Amino acid sequence: MGLAFVFGLPADDKGNTGILVFVCRLSKKEHLAPVRDKVTGKQAVQLFLASVFRYHVLPETIVSDRDPRFTGAF
Repeated sequence: MGLAFVFGLPADDKGNTGILVFVCRLSKKEHLAPVRDKVTGKQAVQLFLASVFRYHVLPETIVSDRDPRFTGAF
């Protein structure tokens, strides 16, 4: 499973200016979750569980872009 944040997008009606991207490295299936720029690691884990884990098994490996939000929570 690969994870990355994308920020700098125009705000939506809920104030989200970024996307948390989850990509299954085996199937190449993507899951996208809107996030605010102040998203925490704990919130990222909650989004992972709600957006990805409910549809897939727990991955053997998780690869991130080394964002401090990931390294502090995962």
